Amino acid sequence: MADKKLRIAWFTHLARANEEVSTISQYCSDLLLPFMKDEFDIEVFSGLPSGVHLGVPRYNTLNAYQRHRANPFDIFFYQIEDEPLGRVVRTQVGTMPGISWMHDTFLSDPGAEGIHTSPWERSVQQVLDLSLPFLERGDLPLQPQPQGYRETSVSPIVLYNSEWAEGTLHRFLSGRYEYASCGHRSDALPVPVTVIEDARSHEVGRPFQIVAASSARLDGRAHKFLPALADCSYSTHLTWIVEPSERADAQRMIGEFGVHERVTLIEGNSPDRWRSLVAKSDLALHLTSNPHTRLSPYLELSMAAGVPTVVMRVGRGESLSHDIAFSIEPGLHETAQLLGIFEALGAGDSRQFGRAGQNLVKDENDPAHVATRLATTFRESAPLLADVMRAWDGLYKRAEDALLEEIKALVDAPTGGMPGAYEMIVRPFVEEVEQGVLKPHVERA
Repeated sequence: MADKKLRIAWFTHLARANEEVSTISQYCSDLLLPFMKDEFDIEVFSGLPSGVHLGVPRYNTLNAYQRHRANPFDIFFYQIEDEPLGRVVRTQVGTMPGISWMHDTFLSDPGAEGIHTSPWERSVQQVLDLSLPFLERGDLPLQPQPQGYRETSVSPIVLYNSEWAEGTLHRFLSGRYEYASCGHRSDALPVPVTVIEDARSHEVGRPFQIVAASSARLDGRAHKFLPALADCSYSTHLTWIVEPSERADAQRMIGEFGVHERVTLIEGNSPDRWRSLVAKSDLALHLTSNPHTRLSPYLELSMAAGVPTVVMRVGRGESLSHDIAFSIEPGLHETAQLLGIFEALGAGDSRQFGRAGQNLVKDENDPAHVATRLATTFRESAPLLADVMRAWDGLYKRAEDALLEEIKALVDAPTGGMPGAYEMIVRPFVEEVEQGVLKPHVERA
């Protein structure tokens, strides 16, 4: 008899049919699900109504525990990213332990309102020691900023997009607790990318094409690469992608450095848009002085196109060798370093400097390879997650019982209550709920 497939509840934000894929969670899901849907029994949960996504059943996140009650999942898989569209998934992380793939190390978006006062620290402690009392009402401190502590601490298994990001876990996220004797586990799982064909123009005398995904704020270093563009002796053109809210600042800076004729501004990035632009480019800029700015999947997509890339030697840029990417040392000489790169690459076929990066992502970021690694994580994590979910179920049941006792004391109180109301009104309602779809608790063998 064949082994029963592991059941996976796969949480991700999904765009509507007429919307562009803008989140890294959907980008990764769309590449990985085709490789994994036959090996596992996967159901996708998003903010959309029920339907089908890439041949996989899709349900609204509000139906997750109805589906769990009907046929329990073995693994809850969450993709976490730093934007408002990811709030619904971040909320779910605290309702059932699972595997979280952190596409951002820190989360500046505050999350849904319920996250702000989530007693996640106490809940994790209580999983280990059911004798600990619940917090008093009102004793729910606001969560610290930047976010990220809660999402990693309540996830027994945490995945990151790079080895550098995983390393930050132990340096910056101090509020972590161990689940049982196994503790937390973490690993680096690269984002999937496919090779991008060279689509550059063969027009004689065409400008040297640069594409940049950098903020117009100080940490995006536009005040460094725009003067380098202005001073470049070769015919050079920059396609600069900024957020819509930064367009006015970007236009002002372009005017200050006198490069109107050399720059095309585009609002809003997406993996498909970047694939199209980088395929036509000679050089890609991924500049930021903020070590926690997300570079994936755009850095990997640039490499997949065989385009030489420029990063700053901060954060993840510190871990990239010189044969993989050009590194800019932060400081007074950033513009001079960038100008030197523009001049050197503008003199010949720049793509020869992108071959090492392309070979790297062919090996590390191939979707089939990434899917195999994630599948291995699912299989190896299943026993630990089963133990944790049983403990979590115990905590849920204990909280449920405590809440009912509190309700009973209130409604049956001699003063201000109605003695006997609990048995006549509350208990029948509770029993009806327990028999219906609203009860998430599942007894496990």
